[in-house]
Parts: sequence; structure tokens; C-alpha cells
Amino acid sequence: MRRRIGILVALAVLTAGGAGGCHTLFAWAFAERHPKQSIKAEYNLEAERLVIVPYAGTDILFNDPTASVEISYAVMNEICRNLRGRLKMIVPPVEVTRWQESNLEWPNMTLPDIAKAFRCDTLLYVELEQYTMTEERSANLLRGHAKARVQVVKADSPRNPVYETTVETTFPEDRPVGVQEISERLIRQYTNAVFARAVARKFYDHEIEVKGGKL
Repeated sequence: MRRRIGILVALAVLTAGGAGGCHTLFAWAFAERHPKQSIKAEYNLEAERLVIVPYAGTDILFNDPTASVEISYAVMNEICRNLRGRLKMIVPPVEVTRWQESNLEWPNMTLPDIAKAFRCDTLLYVELEQYTMTEERSANLLRGHAKARVQVVKADSPRNPVYETTVETTFPEDRPVGVQEISERLIRQYTNAVFARAVARKFYDHEIEVKGGKL
């Protein structure tokens, strides 16, 4: 089991690191090409000790065994970059993975109880509902699609979740790409990065591009 966790972590770290590379497609996706609009944070995420708990159903894990841990690392990296000073400590995803594999009945626990199991005051729950890298009904076209229910839970709050939303992203957004244009590994990296950025942006003020018109 320890060896399998090591493999998962290595894959996740590779994904998180690779997402910051200089590949042309990735650079194009994040390039500024349109007017900007300011967006306020939907929730002010603060925590003394935060745990990110991913969940993916068997249908997703059958095709992508590392999906949940890769997403967890990507979200953690985005949160660390953009919420500095508001979070004192984040439980390493490897510890969450180890705990999940040692407690197979954890999905039956309440989210506040899971937070308390990690001695955390705040839990960020990312429940993957869809995670695919191939275009629908096509074996030769790639396009990453990630959709998840995201909840923030406070361990001692009388009412939970304190925040809830659905995040859905696609990469590339405009069109699928052929398997000869880019590898599936890179599509995974970029899909994880785009999804993680969309999650983190729920928690801080930012700007978005306004496409197809003027501000």
C-alpha cells in the first residue's frame, strides 16, 4: 500500500509541476486576449488548519485511478498561491490519501467528523462528478472535462456546508485537439490546472476576460 501511495504522490507532483510549464497550448490558454471584468470572491476561505478531501466514484477511478489525488494537489497548489496569509496550514494530500485507504468506510462519515479526524477547523470537499480526457464519442480527439461539487465545511459550525458550489471546466475550451497535436498526459496536466484555478477563484477577488464584446 505504501508503494502505491508513493506512485500516486509522484504522479500528482508531476502533474502539479508540469502544469506550470511553457507548452504552447498551455500558454495560449492563459494568455490575455480580451477586456477584463472584476469578480468578487464568493466565499472568504480562512482556516487555521485546512484539509482538502477529494472524492471520485468507482466509474471515474476505474479509468483514472489517480484522478482524485491529482485534483487534490492541483487545488492545494492554487490555494497556496492565491490565499497566502489566510490559511495557516494545509494537510498534505498524501496524508489524506493514506487515511482514506486505511478507513474504507470514510464516505459514510459526516464532513464535520472527517474534519475533526484530521484535527482541522475547515474542510474543503471536492466531489468529482465527471473527469474525462477524451472528446465524447471520439477515440482520436482529446479535451479534458472536469466537474465537481465543492463544499466548505467548518468543524464546529451548527450549519454545514457554509459554502457550496459546482465547478465545471473544459480544456481546451474552444475545440478538441487531435492525439497527434498533444499528448493525453499534457491534457491531464492542463485540465487539472484549469479546474484548480476555477475552484480557488471562488475564494479570492480576481479578474476574468470578457469574450465576444466590450466592457
